[in-house]
Amino acid sequence: MEPPDVMILIGQILGVIAVILGFVSFQMKTAKQVVFMQCAVAAVFCAHYLFLGAISGGILNAVCFVRNVAYSFRDKKFLSGVWVTVFFVVLMTCLGIGSWQGWPSLFVIVGLVLNTVAMRFKDPQNIRRSILVTSPLVIIYDLIVRSYGGIVYESVVIVSSIIGLIRARRSAGEETAHAEEQ
Repeated sequence: MEPPDVMILIGQILGVIAVILGFVSFQMKTAKQVVFMQCAVAAVFCAHYLFLGAISGGILNAVCFVRNVAYSFRDKKFLSGVWVTVFFVVLMTCLGIGSWQGWPSLFVIVGLVLNTVAMRFKDPQNIRRSILVTSPLVIIYDLIVRSYGGIVYESVVIVSSIIGLIRARRSAGEETAHAEEQ
């Protein structure tokens, strides 16, 4: 059943707010600030999807909020093990299946599960590469559920990741050229 028009309007407004928060998070100076803002983004996207009637997206973004908090403390011994990633992968898979709304749910489940695994990487380049796989899956879901904010957000994340990959490659090439000159 389609949510009432006012619910969809509120959902789309929340999507715009999430995109704005996402842009702000990219400008933060410390990792802790970025994680805090990404938690806010996940919380607003959770509400956004629920207002659109996209239950799988809403529930999984609630898990992303908790996951982001846990990953922000992975320097603590208790949260540093691989068990944390396994826990969130299993939790997302189970909740994704439990909130199943047909085959479109598969895109957001797989995208966010893979994103959870990718966030475990310590190398920013590996995270950026993984985004080139995970974000298109979420965009497909966003197109199906008409999450315009989600489409914009994930598209910006993809472009940002590509720019980061190119900048890192150029930087590595300049370092190699500089080393050869010496």
